[in-house]
Amino acid sequence: MRHIELNNEITQMADGFYQLEKDQEALQEFLKEARENTLPFSNVRERIAYMMEQDYYYNVLQEYSLEEIEEVYATTYEENFQFQSYMAVSKFYKDYALKTNDGKQYLESYEERIAIVSLYLGRGNAEKAKKYAQQMIKQNYQPATPTFLNAGRSRRGEMVSCFLLEMDDSLNSIGFNINTAMQLSKIGGGVNQ
Repeated sequence: MRHIELNNEITQMADGFYQLEKDQEALQEFLKEARENTLPFSNVRERIAYMMEQDYYYNVLQEYSLEEIEEVYATTYEENFQFQSYMAVSKFYKDYALKTNDGKQYLESYEERIAIVSLYLGRGNAEKAKKYAQQMIKQNYQPATPTFLNAGRSRRGEMVSCFLLEMDDSLNSIGFNINTAMQLSKIGGGVNQ
């Protein structure tokens, strides 16, 4: 993986300077690899149909018309978003982009993740979904990590990251709270008592 090698070269001195330009080279190399490993769709209609049929996305067509969905996707595509660093692009694709069940192909770009998150948060209100999409693609607004990761997915974890548990001084309460904390941790939640 050439992008990892390029990223490592950043800290190697050349003529007394760090090679900061290697970050942009690593970024471009990673994007090339990501594009080669992304399942292609010819249009939004095909994407939505596949993602719902394969149980990757919730049934977004129950809340929006196809035309409204296409408008939200167009909102994200029109911005021509560009990742600014290797770490940003690698973090998105490794941790946030939806992948096929076998983990071998990406199913989403950054724009497409924003579109489905916006549609989910819009709850059937196309104008609200477009506003979310505009703010996210311009990086004026970023939902909390669990929301950005899980919104719009049919098989998902929680969309909040912290839970408050109350406990009294009995064995039943202590045991219940320990089990609850373990279950919440399993789905990515943090617990405060």
